[in-house]
Amino acid sequence: MQITLKPVKSSTKVFKYLEKKGLISVLKPTDKALKTRTKTGTVDILYTSNKKFGSHRLMCIGKRTKKVQLCYHFDNEDFIFINPGNIDYQKLYLVFALDKIDVFSKKLSKNLLSSKDFVAVEIVYNDPNLSFFTMLKKTVHCEVVKDEDKQHPVFFVTESSDLKNNKIKHKDLTITVGD
Repeated sequence: MQITLKPVKSSTKVFKYLEKKGLISVLKPTDKALKTRTKTGTVDILYTSNKKFGSHRLMCIGKRTKKVQLCYHFDNEDFIFINPGNIDYQKLYLVFALDKIDVFSKKLSKNLLSSKDFVAVEIVYNDPNLSFFTMLKKTVHCEVVKDEDKQHPVFFVTESSDLKNNKIKHKDLTITVGD
C-alpha cells in the first residue's frame, strides 16, 4: 500500500484542527497569567515532564513586578517572548548583572556595585533573533515592568522541573529602571 500526501501550508486553521484533535498544544498566554492582579504576577505551569524521561517544565509567566528583586538559578532556563495575540503589553525589562553570582556577591558585600555592573534590556516579542534565548546558570537577573496603563506582559519559560529561584538579599541596594 502506498499513501501520497499533499502538503498543506501552515495556518491558524490547520493548527486549531490539530489542537482540537489533541495532537498539539499551541503556545499562548493562559487566563491565569493574563488576569493576575497580584503585585508581582503569577506563574502558571503548563506542564512538567515525567522524570523518567528527564524532567523539565514549561511555564506561562504573567509579570507585574515593578521593583527589582535580583535572583539566580543553578541551571539554565529558556525564555520565549512570543505574543500571538499582539496584545499591547506594558514594557518588560530584563535586568542583568554583568557578573555571575560569585563575583556579584563579593561586589555586593563590599558595596562596590554601580550602574556599570548592570544592563536593563527592553524585551521585544516575536523576533526570531531576539525573543528566544537561554539564560545561563548563575546569571544574576530580574524581570520588571514599566508602570503603564496597559496589559501586564506575559511570556514563557522552560526549565528543569526542580529548579529553584534563589533570591538575592540586597536591601541596601535599590535598582530602578528609567527611560
